[in-house]
Amino acid sequence: MHGSGVDVNIRLRHVAFWLLVGSVAYLGFDTLLAPKVTRARVIEGAGVITIERSYDQHFYVEGSINGHPITFLVDTGATSVTVGEDLARKIGLGNGVAADFNTAGGRVVGRIVPDNEVQVGGIRVNGLRVAVNPSLRQALLGQNFLNKIALTQEADRLVLQVKAPG
Repeated sequence: MHGSGVDVNIRLRHVAFWLLVGSVAYLGFDTLLAPKVTRARVIEGAGVITIERSYDQHFYVEGSINGHPITFLVDTGATSVTVGEDLARKIGLGNGVAADFNTAGGRVVGRIVPDNEVQVGGIRVNGLRVAVNPSLRQALLGQNFLNKIALTQEADRLVLQVKAPG
């Protein structure tokens, strides 16, 4: 009788130890593999932003919509700057006009909100439409912003730059 109580305590300690080891490993890998978000570093007066590729092979950058901080995934396949419904509410985007979106996951009904300011570092574009896709979790920096700037990729870096006049 006495021996079985000791066995249970030892087993519980082993289980607790391995749960702790597993939790620490999970948190360590989760932190290590989390997307690397670039804070837009601007070369004064040059209008150049260099974004490092994240571990998941995407490019993320800090920016804003109408002055509200946003983490964008740079998405050359997205037609417009796009946010999810929760983020749209949080930053106070208006109702806009109903719209259908053809996404990788199929057709989605959302809305287009006109006349917004989108900024990444020192690059600011005014008068942009922002799409609101109710099922989207990650804000996308789409073509209506990207086609207003020069975009080049150099290995694991994406360079955004104000276009030269003309």
